[in-house]
Amino acid sequence: MTEAKALKIFKKYNPEDAVKRCPNGRAIVRKQLDIYARAAVNLYGVIPIAEFVEIFNSQNSAQTDTDETVMLLLPLILKSKWYCFYKGYIVHYWAIDNFDRADYWILEQGDKPRYIPEKDEFLEYEYQYYECEKQRLNWKKILDFILEEWSDSDQKYGFYNILKETTKFSMGISEIEKLIDEYGLAFSNEKQAQQFFSLLAEARNNTKLWFNKGYSPAELREEFDRLRPKSGSRQIVVQKRIKIGANDPCPCGSGKKYKKCCRLTEQAQTAQLSQSECNLFYETWYGLMGYINKQKKIIDAVIKPVYPNSVGDDLIYKVREVLWANPNIISDYLDSAKLSEEKVRILKSWRDYHKKGSFFLAEYKPDYAIVIAADEQKEDRLYAVKGISRSLSDVMQRELPIQLETVLLPFKDKIIYDSLMNLMPVVFVGNAKKELMKIYENAHKHGIITKLD
Repeated sequence: MTEAKALKIFKKYNPEDAVKRCPNGRAIVRKQLDIYARAAVNLYGVIPIAEFVEIFNSQNSAQTDTDETVMLLLPLILKSKWYCFYKGYIVHYWAIDNFDRADYWILEQGDKPRYIPEKDEFLEYEYQYYECEKQRLNWKKILDFILEEWSDSDQKYGFYNILKETTKFSMGISEIEKLIDEYGLAFSNEKQAQQFFSLLAEARNNTKLWFNKGYSPAELREEFDRLRPKSGSRQIVVQKRIKIGANDPCPCGSGKKYKKCCRLTEQAQTAQLSQSECNLFYETWYGLMGYINKQKKIIDAVIKPVYPNSVGDDLIYKVREVLWANPNIISDYLDSAKLSEEKVRILKSWRDYHKKGSFFLAEYKPDYAIVIAADEQKEDRLYAVKGISRSLSDVMQRELPIQLETVLLPFKDKIIYDSLMNLMPVVFVGNAKKELMKIYENAHKHGIITKLD
Protein backbone atom coordinates (compact mmCIF):
# COMPACT_ATOMS: atom_id res chain seq x y z
CA MET A 1 0.00 0.00 0.00
CA THR A 2 1.37 3.41 -0.94
CA GLU A 3 1.96 6.10 1.67
CA ALA A 4 -0.60 8.37 0.00
CA LYS A 5 -3.29 5.68 0.06
CA ALA A 6 -2.58 4.84 3.70
CA LEU A 7 -2.85 8.52 4.64
CA LYS A 8 -6.14 8.84 2.77
CA ILE A 9 -7.57 5.83 4.65
CA PHE A 10 -6.32 7.19 7.98
CA LYS A 11 -8.02 10.55 7.37
CA LYS A 12 -11.25 8.85 6.30
CA TYR A 13 -11.65 7.00 9.60
CA ASN A 14 -9.90 9.60 11.79
CA PRO A 15 -11.07 12.96 10.39
CA GLU A 16 -9.68 16.12 11.98
CA ASP A 17 -12.92 18.01 11.41
CA ALA A 18 -14.77 15.54 13.66
CA VAL A 19 -12.77 16.53 16.77
CA LYS A 20 -14.98 17.85 19.57
CA ARG A 21 -14.30 19.46 22.89
CA CYS A 22 -14.18 17.01 25.80
CA PRO A 23 -17.43 17.32 27.80
CA ASN A 24 -17.17 18.49 31.40
CA GLY A 25 -16.34 15.69 33.80
CA ARG A 26 -15.24 13.20 31.08
CA ALA A 27 -11.52 13.99 31.02
CA ILE A 28 -10.85 11.19 33.52
CA VAL A 29 -12.84 8.75 31.38
CA ARG A 30 -10.85 9.85 28.32
CA LYS A 31 -7.59 9.09 30.14
CA GLN A 32 -8.88 5.67 31.21
CA LEU A 33 -10.05 4.88 27.69
CA ASP A 34 -6.65 5.84 26.26
CA ILE A 35 -4.88 3.47 28.65
CA TYR A 36 -7.30 0.68 27.75
CA ALA A 37 -6.92 1.34 24.02
CA ARG A 38 -3.14 1.12 24.24
CA ALA A 39 -3.39 -2.08 26.24
CA ALA A 40 -5.94 -3.55 23.82
CA VAL A 41 -3.90 -2.98 20.66
CA ASN A 42 -0.75 -4.26 22.35
CA LEU A 43 -2.59 -7.44 23.34
CA TYR A 44 -4.81 -7.96 20.28
CA GLY A 45 -3.43 -5.83 17.46
CA VAL A 46 -6.99 -5.06 16.41
CA ILE A 47 -10.33 -5.10 18.22
CA PRO A 48 -13.88 -4.03 17.28
CA ILE A 49 -14.79 -0.76 19.02
CA ALA A 50 -17.97 -2.38 20.35
CA GLU A 51 -16.02 -5.22 22.01
CA PHE A 52 -13.51 -2.73 23.38
CA VAL A 53 -16.34 -0.78 25.00
CA GLU A 54 -17.77 -4.00 26.49
CA ILE A 55 -14.42 -4.82 28.11
CA PHE A 56 -14.04 -1.27 29.44
CA ASN A 57 -17.56 -1.18 30.87
CA SER A 58 -17.18 -4.60 32.49
CA GLN A 59 -14.06 -3.50 34.36
CA ASN A 60 -14.92 0.09 35.32
CA SER A 61 -17.66 1.90 37.22
CA ALA A 62 -17.56 4.74 34.68
CA GLN A 63 -19.54 3.62 31.66
CA THR A 64 -19.34 4.70 28.02
CA ASP A 65 -20.60 3.75 24.56
CA THR A 66 -19.09 3.49 21.08
CA ASP A 67 -20.02 7.00 20.00
CA GLU A 68 -18.50 8.60 23.08
CA THR A 69 -15.42 6.40 22.83
CA VAL A 70 -14.77 7.60 19.28
CA MET A 71 -15.37 11.21 20.29
CA LEU A 72 -13.07 11.05 23.32
CA LEU A 73 -10.22 9.15 21.69
CA LEU A 74 -10.08 10.89 18.30
CA PRO A 75 -8.02 13.90 19.50
CA LEU A 76 -5.54 11.55 21.20
CA ILE A 77 -5.21 9.50 18.02
CA LEU A 78 -4.40 12.58 15.97
CA LYS A 79 -1.85 13.65 18.55
CA SER A 80 0.03 10.39 19.26
CA LYS A 81 -1.04 7.88 16.57
CA TRP A 82 -0.38 4.99 18.94
CA TYR A 83 -3.58 3.44 17.58
CA CYS A 84 -6.35 4.58 15.26
CA PHE A 85 -9.87 3.82 14.09
CA TYR A 86 -10.47 1.69 11.00
CA LYS A 87 -13.71 0.13 9.73
CA GLY A 88 -15.27 0.00 13.20
CA TYR A 89 -12.07 -1.28 14.82
CA ILE A 90 -9.27 0.11 16.94
CA VAL A 91 -5.98 -0.97 15.36
CA HIS A 92 -2.33 -0.88 16.37
CA TYR A 93 -0.08 1.82 14.91
CA TRP A 94 1.73 -0.84 12.84
CA ALA A 95 -1.25 -0.72 10.48
CA ILE A 96 -1.23 3.06 9.98
CA ASP A 97 1.20 2.95 7.05
CA ASN A 98 -0.45 -0.15 5.52
CA PHE A 99 -4.06 -0.94 6.41
CA ASP A 100 -3.87 -4.23 4.49
CA ARG A 101 -2.20 -5.51 7.67
CA ALA A 102 -5.28 -4.65 9.70
CA ASP A 103 -7.50 -6.47 7.18
CA TYR A 104 -5.23 -9.51 7.48
CA TRP A 105 -5.32 -9.44 11.30
CA ILE A 106 -9.11 -9.19 11.27
CA LEU A 107 -9.43 -12.13 8.88
CA GLU A 108 -6.96 -14.26 10.84
CA GLN A 109 -8.77 -13.63 14.13
CA GLY A 110 -12.05 -14.79 12.63
CA ASP A 111 -14.48 -16.13 15.21
CA LYS A 112 -11.89 -17.32 17.71
CA PRO A 113 -12.66 -16.68 21.38
CA ARG A 114 -11.02 -13.59 22.92
CA TYR A 115 -8.63 -13.70 25.85
CA ILE A 116 -9.80 -11.13 28.41
CA PRO A 117 -7.64 -10.94 31.54
CA GLU A 118 -8.71 -9.34 34.81
CA LYS A 119 -8.39 -5.56 34.99
CA ASP A 120 -4.99 -5.43 36.70
CA GLU A 121 -3.41 -7.77 34.15
CA PHE A 122 -5.19 -6.12 31.22
CA LEU A 123 -3.73 -2.74 32.11
CA GLU A 124 -0.23 -4.24 32.28
CA TYR A 125 -0.41 -4.46 28.48
CA GLU A 126 -0.35 -0.67 28.22
CA TYR A 127 3.41 -1.25 28.28
CA GLN A 128 4.03 -2.68 24.81
CA TYR A 129 6.77 -5.06 26.00
CA TYR A 130 4.80 -6.57 28.86
CA GLU A 131 4.80 -10.40 28.99
CA CYS A 132 3.04 -12.84 31.23
CA GLU A 133 5.37 -14.88 33.41
CA LYS A 134 5.25 -18.08 31.36
CA GLN A 135 5.96 -16.21 28.12
CA ARG A 136 8.80 -14.26 29.74
CA LEU A 137 10.50 -17.39 31.10
CA ASN A 138 10.34 -19.20 27.75
CA TRP A 139 11.90 -16.28 25.88
CA LYS A 140 14.56 -15.93 28.57
CA LYS A 141 15.64 -19.49 27.76
CA ILE A 142 16.10 -18.50 24.12
CA LEU A 143 18.05 -15.38 25.07
CA ASP A 144 20.27 -17.43 27.40
CA PHE A 145 20.89 -19.88 24.55
CA ILE A 146 21.83 -17.08 22.14
CA LEU A 147 24.15 -15.40 24.65
CA GLU A 148 25.89 -18.67 25.41
CA GLU A 149 26.12 -20.20 21.93
CA TRP A 150 26.82 -16.99 19.99
CA SER A 151 28.65 -15.05 22.68
CA ASP A 152 31.21 -13.65 20.22
CA SER A 153 28.65 -12.11 17.89
CA ASP A 154 27.81 -8.43 18.19
CA GLN A 155 24.52 -9.18 16.36
CA LYS A 156 23.02 -11.44 19.01
CA TYR A 157 20.76 -8.88 20.68
CA GLY A 158 19.50 -7.52 17.36
CA PHE A 159 18.70 -11.05 16.20
CA TYR A 160 16.88 -11.87 19.44
CA ASN A 161 14.75 -8.71 19.32
CA ILE A 162 13.72 -9.22 15.69
CA LEU A 163 13.01 -12.92 16.28
CA LYS A 164 10.79 -12.08 19.24
CA GLU A 165 9.00 -9.24 17.48
CA THR A 166 8.15 -11.25 14.37
CA THR A 167 6.67 -14.04 16.50
CA LYS A 168 3.53 -11.89 16.66
CA PHE A 169 3.04 -12.98 13.05
CA SER A 170 3.20 -16.34 11.26
CA MET A 171 6.94 -16.60 10.61
CA GLY A 172 7.98 -19.85 8.95
CA ILE A 173 11.04 -21.90 9.72
CA SER A 174 12.61 -20.98 6.37
CA GLU A 175 12.25 -17.28 7.25
CA ILE A 176 13.85 -17.90 10.63
CA GLU A 177 16.77 -19.65 8.95
CA LYS A 178 17.15 -16.64 6.63
CA LEU A 179 17.09 -14.36 9.67
CA ILE A 180 19.90 -16.39 11.22
CA ASP A 181 21.93 -15.99 8.02
CA GLU A 182 21.22 -12.25 7.82
CA TYR A 183 22.70 -11.74 11.28
CA GLY A 184 25.78 -13.77 10.46
CA LEU A 185 24.95 -16.55 12.89
CA ALA A 186 25.33 -20.28 12.32
CA PHE A 187 24.78 -23.53 14.18
CA SER A 188 27.97 -25.42 15.00
CA ASN A 189 26.24 -28.81 14.92
CA GLU A 190 22.88 -30.53 14.55
CA LYS A 191 22.38 -30.81 18.30
CA GLN A 192 22.69 -27.06 18.69
CA ALA A 193 20.12 -26.47 15.93
CA GLN A 194 17.69 -28.95 17.48
CA GLN A 195 18.03 -27.30 20.88
CA PHE A 196 17.38 -23.84 19.44
CA PHE A 197 14.27 -24.85 17.49
CA SER A 198 12.90 -26.83 20.44
CA LEU A 199 13.22 -23.76 22.64
CA LEU A 200 11.66 -21.62 19.92
CA ALA A 201 8.71 -24.01 19.52
CA GLU A 202 8.03 -23.89 23.26
CA ALA A 203 8.29 -20.09 23.31
CA ARG A 204 6.01 -19.63 20.29
CA ASN A 205 3.41 -22.01 21.68
CA ASN A 206 3.32 -19.93 24.88
CA THR A 207 3.42 -16.46 23.29
CA LYS A 208 0.22 -14.45 23.25
CA LEU A 209 -0.55 -13.70 19.62
CA TRP A 210 -2.63 -11.08 17.86
CA PHE A 211 -4.17 -13.53 15.40
CA ASN A 212 -5.32 -15.65 18.39
CA LYS A 213 -7.06 -12.63 19.98
CA GLY A 214 -4.55 -12.57 22.82
CA TYR A 215 -4.34 -16.31 23.47
CA SER A 216 -1.12 -18.24 23.05
CA PRO A 217 -1.43 -21.33 20.78
CA ALA A 218 -1.24 -23.56 23.88
CA GLU A 219 -3.94 -21.57 25.68
CA LEU A 220 -6.17 -21.46 22.61
CA ARG A 221 -5.92 -25.21 22.23
CA GLU A 222 -6.99 -25.61 25.88
CA GLU A 223 -9.84 -23.18 25.34
CA PHE A 224 -11.07 -25.09 22.30
CA ASP A 225 -10.85 -28.35 24.26
CA ARG A 226 -12.87 -26.76 27.04
CA LEU A 227 -15.53 -25.50 24.64
CA ARG A 228 -15.69 -28.74 22.66
CA PRO A 229 -14.17 -31.52 24.78
CA LYS A 230 -15.34 -34.29 22.42
CA SER A 231 -14.58 -32.84 19.02
CA GLY A 232 -11.57 -30.56 19.53
CA SER A 233 -11.12 -27.24 17.78
CA ARG A 234 -13.94 -25.28 16.18
CA GLN A 235 -11.76 -22.97 14.13
CA ILE A 236 -13.52 -23.63 10.85
CA VAL A 237 -11.35 -22.63 7.94
CA VAL A 238 -12.53 -19.32 6.51
CA GLN A 239 -13.21 -19.60 2.78
CA LYS A 240 -12.45 -15.92 2.07
CA ARG A 241 -9.29 -15.33 0.09
CA ILE A 242 -6.50 -13.16 1.47
CA LYS A 243 -4.90 -10.84 -1.08
CA ILE A 244 -1.22 -11.78 -1.46
CA GLY A 245 1.21 -9.84 -3.60
CA ALA A 246 2.98 -11.76 -6.37
CA ASN A 247 6.37 -10.94 -4.86
CA ASP A 248 5.33 -11.58 -1.24
CA PRO A 249 6.69 -14.67 0.55
CA CYS A 250 4.42 -17.63 -0.14
CA PRO A 251 2.17 -18.28 2.89
CA CYS A 252 2.93 -22.02 2.75
CA GLY A 253 6.36 -21.29 4.26
CA SER A 254 8.44 -22.61 1.35
CA GLY A 255 10.62 -19.51 1.34
CA LYS A 256 9.79 -18.86 -2.32
CA LYS A 257 7.94 -15.90 -3.70
CA TYR A 258 4.20 -16.46 -3.98
CA LYS A 259 4.26 -16.11 -7.79
CA LYS A 260 6.78 -18.95 -8.04
CA CYS A 261 5.04 -21.25 -5.60
CA CYS A 262 1.36 -21.73 -4.66
CA ARG A 263 0.13 -19.13 -7.14
CA LEU A 264 1.16 -21.45 -10.00
CA THR A 265 -1.09 -24.20 -8.65
CA GLU A 266 -3.96 -21.80 -8.09
CA GLN A 267 -3.71 -20.43 -11.62
CA ALA A 268 -3.51 -23.92 -13.17
CA GLN A 269 -6.64 -25.05 -11.23
CA THR A 270 -5.45 -28.66 -11.44
CA ALA A 271 -5.47 -29.27 -7.68
CA GLN A 272 -9.23 -28.85 -7.43
CA LEU A 273 -12.40 -30.20 -8.99
CA SER A 274 -13.56 -28.90 -12.33
CA GLN A 275 -16.46 -26.47 -12.26
CA SER A 276 -18.97 -29.15 -13.26
CA GLU A 277 -17.59 -31.54 -10.63
CA CYS A 278 -17.71 -28.78 -8.02
CA ASN A 279 -21.36 -28.12 -8.81
CA LEU A 280 -22.14 -31.84 -8.65
CA PHE A 281 -20.43 -32.20 -5.27
CA TYR A 282 -22.25 -29.29 -3.65
CA GLU A 283 -25.64 -30.21 -5.09
CA THR A 284 -25.18 -33.73 -3.71
CA TRP A 285 -23.77 -32.52 -0.39
CA TYR A 286 -26.36 -29.83 0.25
CA GLY A 287 -29.13 -32.20 -0.76
CA LEU A 288 -27.93 -34.62 1.92
CA MET A 289 -27.54 -31.82 4.49
CA GLY A 290 -31.07 -30.59 3.72
CA TYR A 291 -32.56 -34.05 4.22
CA ILE A 292 -30.77 -34.58 7.57
CA ASN A 293 -31.79 -31.17 8.86
CA LYS A 294 -35.40 -31.71 7.82
CA GLN A 295 -35.49 -35.05 9.64
CA LYS A 296 -33.58 -34.01 12.77
CA LYS A 297 -34.48 -30.29 12.95
CA ILE A 298 -30.93 -29.28 13.86
CA ILE A 299 -30.90 -25.69 12.64
CA ASP A 300 -33.66 -23.20 11.94
CA ALA A 301 -32.99 -22.93 8.22
CA VAL A 302 -33.84 -24.64 4.95
CA ILE A 303 -30.79 -26.09 3.19
CA LYS A 304 -31.48 -26.27 -0.54
CA PRO A 305 -29.45 -28.49 -2.92
CA VAL A 306 -27.97 -25.51 -4.74
CA TYR A 307 -24.52 -23.98 -5.05
CA PRO A 308 -23.65 -21.45 -3.79
CA ASN A 309 -25.82 -21.91 -0.71
CA SER A 310 -27.43 -19.24 1.45
CA VAL A 311 -26.80 -21.20 4.68
CA GLY A 312 -23.43 -20.46 6.29
CA ASP A 313 -20.69 -22.97 7.12
CA ASP A 314 -21.23 -22.57 10.89
CA LEU A 315 -24.78 -23.88 10.52
CA ILE A 316 -23.89 -26.54 7.95
CA TYR A 317 -21.22 -27.73 10.39
CA LYS A 318 -23.87 -28.60 13.00
CA VAL A 319 -25.76 -30.74 10.50
CA ARG A 320 -22.55 -32.32 9.22
CA GLU A 321 -21.68 -33.46 12.78
CA VAL A 322 -24.94 -35.39 12.98
CA LEU A 323 -24.16 -37.10 9.67
CA TRP A 324 -20.73 -38.39 10.64
CA ALA A 325 -22.00 -39.55 14.04
CA ASN A 326 -24.28 -41.90 12.06
CA PRO A 327 -23.24 -42.25 8.38
CA ASN A 328 -25.97 -44.82 7.77
CA ILE A 329 -28.43 -41.94 7.64
CA ILE A 330 -27.27 -41.75 4.01
CA SER A 331 -29.12 -45.01 3.39
CA ASP A 332 -32.34 -43.44 4.67
CA TYR A 333 -31.80 -40.53 2.32
CA LEU A 334 -31.25 -42.85 -0.65
CA ASP A 335 -34.47 -44.71 0.16
CA SER A 336 -36.52 -41.53 0.32
CA ALA A 337 -35.07 -39.35 -2.44
CA LYS A 338 -35.23 -39.62 -6.22
CA LEU A 339 -31.64 -39.12 -7.31
CA SER A 340 -29.63 -39.70 -10.46
CA GLU A 341 -27.53 -42.85 -10.64
CA GLU A 342 -24.41 -40.74 -10.47
CA LYS A 343 -25.45 -39.11 -7.19
CA VAL A 344 -26.50 -42.47 -5.76
CA ARG A 345 -23.04 -43.90 -6.49
CA ILE A 346 -21.37 -40.88 -4.91
CA LEU A 347 -23.51 -41.03 -1.76
CA LYS A 348 -22.95 -44.76 -1.32
CA SER A 349 -19.19 -44.23 -1.60
CA TRP A 350 -19.38 -41.54 1.08
CA ARG A 351 -21.31 -43.86 3.37
CA ASP A 352 -18.94 -46.79 2.89
CA TYR A 353 -15.50 -45.24 2.37
CA HIS A 354 -15.35 -41.89 4.16
CA LYS A 355 -12.35 -41.28 6.40
CA LYS A 356 -12.92 -39.09 9.46
CA GLY A 357 -10.13 -37.98 11.76
CA SER A 358 -7.12 -35.79 12.42
CA PHE A 359 -4.71 -35.24 9.55
CA PHE A 360 -1.49 -33.41 8.81
CA LEU A 361 -1.41 -31.32 5.66
CA ALA A 362 2.21 -31.73 4.61
CA GLU A 363 2.80 -30.66 1.00
CA TYR A 364 1.23 -29.09 -2.06
CA LYS A 365 1.60 -30.67 -5.49
CA PRO A 366 0.37 -29.32 -8.84
CA ASP A 367 -2.51 -31.83 -8.90
CA TYR A 368 -3.38 -32.22 -5.22
CA ALA A 369 -2.36 -31.62 -1.62
CA ILE A 370 -0.76 -34.40 0.38
CA VAL A 371 -2.07 -35.23 3.85
CA ILE A 372 -0.71 -37.75 6.34
CA ALA A 373 -3.15 -40.08 8.07
CA ALA A 374 -3.22 -43.54 9.58
CA ASP A 375 -4.83 -46.33 7.55
CA GLU A 376 -7.01 -49.15 8.90
CA GLN A 377 -3.90 -50.91 10.19
CA LYS A 378 -2.81 -47.73 12.04
CA GLU A 379 0.08 -47.27 9.61
CA ASP A 380 0.91 -43.76 8.41
CA ARG A 381 0.04 -43.24 4.77
CA LEU A 382 -0.11 -40.35 2.32
CA TYR A 383 -3.38 -39.30 0.68
CA ALA A 384 -3.74 -37.08 -2.39
CA VAL A 385 -6.57 -34.65 -1.67
CA LYS A 386 -8.07 -32.23 -4.17
CA GLY A 387 -9.79 -28.99 -3.28
CA ILE A 388 -13.39 -28.45 -4.27
CA SER A 389 -13.93 -24.97 -5.68
CA ARG A 390 -10.35 -23.93 -4.85
CA SER A 391 -7.07 -25.73 -4.26
CA LEU A 392 -6.18 -26.42 -0.65
CA SER A 393 -3.18 -24.11 -0.92
CA ASP A 394 -5.55 -21.29 -1.83
CA VAL A 395 -8.03 -22.21 0.92
CA MET A 396 -5.48 -22.56 3.71
CA GLN A 397 -2.93 -19.82 2.95
CA ARG A 398 -0.94 -20.90 5.98
CA GLU A 399 2.49 -22.27 6.68
CA LEU A 400 2.89 -26.03 6.37
CA PRO A 401 2.62 -28.44 8.08
CA ILE A 402 -0.91 -27.93 9.41
CA GLN A 403 -2.85 -30.20 11.75
CA LEU A 404 -6.55 -30.31 11.01
CA GLU A 405 -9.69 -32.33 11.47
CA THR A 406 -11.92 -33.16 8.52
CA VAL A 407 -13.60 -36.01 6.67
CA LEU A 408 -11.99 -37.31 3.49
CA LEU A 409 -14.44 -38.46 0.85
CA PRO A 410 -14.21 -40.44 -2.37
CA PHE A 411 -15.50 -38.51 -5.36
CA LYS A 412 -15.47 -40.50 -8.57
CA ASP A 413 -11.77 -41.41 -8.99
CA LYS A 414 -10.50 -38.69 -6.63
CA ILE A 415 -10.22 -37.89 -2.92
CA ILE A 416 -11.75 -34.67 -1.65
CA TYR A 417 -12.95 -33.53 1.78
CA ASP A 418 -16.45 -32.73 2.96
CA SER A 419 -15.97 -28.95 2.48
CA LEU A 420 -15.39 -28.29 6.20
CA MET A 421 -12.11 -28.32 8.11
CA ASN A 422 -11.20 -27.54 11.72
CA LEU A 423 -7.71 -26.17 12.28
CA MET A 424 -5.82 -27.24 15.37
CA PRO A 425 -3.91 -24.27 16.90
CA VAL A 426 -0.51 -25.98 16.87
CA VAL A 427 2.78 -24.54 15.59
CA PHE A 428 5.35 -26.98 14.17
CA VAL A 429 8.98 -25.90 14.35
CA GLY A 430 12.28 -27.51 15.30
CA ASN A 431 12.15 -31.14 16.40
CA ALA A 432 8.37 -31.34 16.07
CA LYS A 433 8.56 -30.38 12.42
CA LYS A 434 11.50 -32.70 11.77
CA GLU A 435 9.72 -35.66 13.34
CA LEU A 436 6.67 -35.02 11.20
CA MET A 437 8.84 -34.88 8.09
CA LYS A 438 10.35 -38.25 9.07
CA ILE A 439 6.84 -39.69 9.23
CA TYR A 440 6.18 -38.17 5.81
CA GLU A 441 9.33 -39.70 4.30
CA ASN A 442 8.59 -43.14 5.75
CA ALA A 443 5.00 -43.04 4.51
CA HIS A 444 6.15 -41.89 1.08
CA LYS A 445 7.87 -45.27 0.57
CA HIS A 446 4.40 -46.82 0.25
CA GLY A 447 3.34 -44.36 -2.45
CA ILE A 448 0.49 -41.85 -2.47
CA ILE A 449 -3.11 -43.04 -2.17
CA THR A 450 -5.35 -41.35 -4.73
CA LYS A 451 -8.61 -43.30 -4.23
CA LEU A 452 -10.56 -44.32 -1.12
CA ASP A 453 -12.80 -46.98 -2.67
